[in-house]
Amino acid sequence: MTSTCTASCGPLARQHSAPRATRLSSLSAAPCSPAACFRQTALAPRLQRPACGSAARRVAAAPRAEQQQGEIKRNTEFGYSRKDVMLIGGGLTGAGFALYYGLQATGMEPGFAGNWAQLIIFMGLTFGWVGSYLWRVATKQMTYVKQLEEYEEAVMRKRLEEMPEGEIDRMLSEVESEKEAREAKRQQRQQQP
Repeated sequence: MTSTCTASCGPLARQHSAPRATRLSSLSAAPCSPAACFRQTALAPRLQRPACGSAARRVAAAPRAEQQQGEIKRNTEFGYSRKDVMLIGGGLTGAGFALYYGLQATGMEPGFAGNWAQLIIFMGLTFGWVGSYLWRVATKQMTYVKQLEEYEEAVMRKRLEEMPEGEIDRMLSEVESEKEAREAKRQQRQQQP
């Protein structure tokens, strides 16, 4: 007897003792194979999918799904789209050909010109990539740092939304008094020669 994969996940599919009619969702029953399991879990509605993993993962995934339903942010910087990648690849290939034929035009043999062109392009890419990585580390523009900043900002925004109006007014007055105190200290320092 073959079992269905409606309540299992991955290669360790388990056989189920529940009657076949209760195991099936609105989809038709498929024999227990990795392709059928994947198809059935991917096509089933989210609420009817089996529990694959811990409950904590399912709970943690819920806010992310709500967040994704809102506004989608796309990175518009150069180098982050397919078109940009194609342009970069075409530019590097064109630079290699130009260097190869340029070295031949200066009188270098084709074999040596090819070797030098490959060496120059490879070393340029290597030093360029390592240099860009070190620059991103030095300026803290790495993916992890950006994600951490966005997370901290979202947490603070959520806390601010949940805070009562009286608490917000009290905090704003404290901030204003601290600003005034700092300004007064700064003015005192400027007056003392």
